[in-house]
Amino acid sequence: MKKALQNQKNWWAIGVILIAVFSLLSVQTLSGNVIVGYDTFFHFNRIYDTAMQFKLGRFSYFMSNFGYCQSGQIVNAVYGPYMAYGLGLLLFLTHSWVWFQIISGFILLFVAGIGAYALFRRLKINYWLATFGAIIFLSQNFITYWMTSSAFLDWGSMMLPFAVMLGLDLLTGSAKRIHVSLALVVAILIEMHILSAVITVLMLIPFFLVGVVRSNEKNKYLIKIGKNIGLTCFLCANYFAAFFNVFGQNNLIAPFRVQSLQTGGMQLINNTLLQNGVGIVFIIIIIAQVIFILFNLKRSNLNMMITTVGLAFFAISSEYFPWDYWGKVFPCFRDFLQFPSRFYAVAAILLLTGFLLSINQFVQQVQFKSVKTAYFVFVSLLTFVSVFIGMMNIQKQLSNNWNLDNIAPQSGVYAQHLRPYGYYPKQVSNEGIRKDFQGAKLDAPLRDSIRANTDYLPNHTKLRQPHDLQSDYQKQITYNEDEFKKQVQPNGSMEVSWESKQRTMTMIPVVAYHDTQINLNGHQLKYAHRLVEKNDDLNHYHLSKIGGIMVPSRAGSNKLNVKYEDPFYVKLALIVSLMSWSICILYLIYRGLKLIFNN
Repeated sequence: MKKALQNQKNWWAIGVILIAVFSLLSVQTLSGNVIVGYDTFFHFNRIYDTAMQFKLGRFSYFMSNFGYCQSGQIVNAVYGPYMAYGLGLLLFLTHSWVWFQIISGFILLFVAGIGAYALFRRLKINYWLATFGAIIFLSQNFITYWMTSSAFLDWGSMMLPFAVMLGLDLLTGSAKRIHVSLALVVAILIEMHILSAVITVLMLIPFFLVGVVRSNEKNKYLIKIGKNIGLTCFLCANYFAAFFNVFGQNNLIAPFRVQSLQTGGMQLINNTLLQNGVGIVFIIIIIAQVIFILFNLKRSNLNMMITTVGLAFFAISSEYFPWDYWGKVFPCFRDFLQFPSRFYAVAAILLLTGFLLSINQFVQQVQFKSVKTAYFVFVSLLTFVSVFIGMMNIQKQLSNNWNLDNIAPQSGVYAQHLRPYGYYPKQVSNEGIRKDFQGAKLDAPLRDSIRANTDYLPNHTKLRQPHDLQSDYQKQITYNEDEFKKQVQPNGSMEVSWESKQRTMTMIPVVAYHDTQINLNGHQLKYAHRLVEKNDDLNHYHLSKIGGIMVPSRAGSNKLNVKYEDPFYVKLALIVSLMSWSICILYLIYRGLKLIFNN
């Protein structure tokens, strides 16, 4: 490590990577605007929620007391919990949606670039080739889509170079090469984006299987893997416990089900504005690498392994894979996976790695300096085109947002998907929402968009699709909230107050789950499974199709306290998780300092 820090070539590489990162960020920075994409309002709500928890010191691990119209909806506890708090802390510190996007984009691009560079240098790829490869990787859609559409899968893609390095460790079959970093990377992915974690583990399986076959110490090798699995469970105990608690006790509305998996596969087209467009750069890389593997007799086994796994993932990510058939066999794919293009980032990092290994081999074998220069020029041109296309995509999205003559910004290229249950009210203008995003009131732009975020709401019907319940969300949550005053309490509960002219059943714009406690005017209510039309039932509350709370109001002032009482094992799991992370971080600091001062 000390030698790496002292190597000037590494610092030059970092400098060039930073130039590429700042070039991509400059498009948004110079505009001074937030970029609004399809997932922006969904993720901004949950990030705003954790930011307000930091600001007011009123924490609720489960209930959304600030985001999602203060509905109490459970999202963060089952969707990248620690990442949500990390980004919420960033928003709290910047107190600006614009700077939040720019700084989070910088973190994403820089970590992705440094990770890719470290991977390529570990494989002894030439410094300049490694630098060019890192820039090609960080400028692709599966990384920059966070900036243009707020897609969380990009954070998982950021971690892929580190995961591939773990795959190289697994490939050796040596127990000594398996260390705590395996558990840490998988745990980070789980705390970021569970689908990314699943896809990454699938990528590691072929490397693991080859490692088992190669290993001369299979028992030790498998024991090391088992220890890492155990450590991952400790690190992510908070997520697993919350997931078991929420999904085990409630029937929840799943994310929207796509009609066709096939149409969400990667397409071999030049355009990369769409997330499922491969683009000219990777079309060239894939074709060149396939030709190399087929016709180069001196190819290495490692290159063959990496390329084969990469091509396999590219095949299942493409529109040519029979996904519609498998979507019928396993309907859950249409909810959980939704877009097979999500496998593409794995294919891209592996095929890019194989391509650079091939170029590196040619550079080492060729004696003529002019030919070597030609290889470097070729890769540098691919790098330049990658950055240029990345900048064009960001500019295209900005123009799509804010240059539409007083029409509120479109959500990426999928604007038509927003209606009828996600749209901007007539009074919200393009200029108005732009200024709200630039303003100091962080909740202002979130209220400009009327969108039925039904994900993970209780489902008290037999209906399977979320769009069947989105109209209920608007009537019960979005349109109903102005009649009520909501205040978050120090213990993380929500107090709702309102005035009623008479005794009547009242729909409250807050949702309840199995472990939610309801107190009305100081009296704890019990859940009644059947809706009683009479108003004299003062001891029970009822739930709507989406978990909206209906209570018997009295004439005059009413106060309702809503609190999620998570079981003891969830609290214990959170403590175990935090302690495990603390111990691992301290261990890594100790190990890093030891390596620096001993070398």
